[in-house]
Amino acid sequence: MFDTANDWVNIWLNAHIGLSLLSFSTVCFIVFGAAFFRGLTGFGYAILAVPLVSLVAPPVTAVVMAILMQLVIGPFGIRPAVKVINIPMVAKIAALSCLFTPAGLWMLDIVSTDIARLVITTIAIGSFLAFMMKRPPQLNEAPLHILLVGSMSGLLNGFAAMPGPPVILHFVRKGVPPIVARGSMITIFFAAATMATVIAFWRGMIDGQVLILSALACPLMIGGNHLGAKFFGSVSEPIWRGFVILLLGVAAGFALFKLF
Repeated sequence: MFDTANDWVNIWLNAHIGLSLLSFSTVCFIVFGAAFFRGLTGFGYAILAVPLVSLVAPPVTAVVMAILMQLVIGPFGIRPAVKVINIPMVAKIAALSCLFTPAGLWMLDIVSTDIARLVITTIAIGSFLAFMMKRPPQLNEAPLHILLVGSMSGLLNGFAAMPGPPVILHFVRKGVPPIVARGSMITIFFAAATMATVIAFWRGMIDGQVLILSALACPLMIGGNHLGAKFFGSVSEPIWRGFVILLLGVAAGFALFKLF
């Protein structure tokens, strides 16, 4: 009886989302873990989820799923964020990220699967290495710097559903309280996810399989984010920053493992 039920589940999953039961279970585990870190740090869902989901699904599926999931999870934390963030600066970065997102999606749509995986791996590893470098303690609010952060966020958002690396490097530093960094990133990433969803739909990149896959995994994402958010504020600032480094390191490690 169990084998028969398992066979039927596998058949249904293969027909509707293009994954086996084992692959789908792996995706669900990844979604929950990535959402937990997102709730704790304010970022990290796509940085962790996209390279790992790419282990069991095509890169385009991993990217589009991450875009949809971030659209759903985006509103969580927006209300308290607007009370503490620098709204003009955050608005500029968010607008630039939205403006450059279509170019990133266009590049994803035209490159091969192998090249996409290579670029996603490079992004994950580069994010980890860049974060380990010594950086100025205070925010750089020069117009050229803001332009660079916003435009790179948009390109990475479209290509890999990872608007985070340049934004993380901009906000997560000494002198910026975690609550401000977290709120700023949540707000920017929600704007980026909204634009990416619109463009992906317009380009026909959102199909029935990825919609069903996202819907099935959505409760785990919301639950993981809610659990992670409960721990935010209960850990010290050094530990919070340690989680940031750990997250980037894990994503880089798994992406490198997939590449080789």
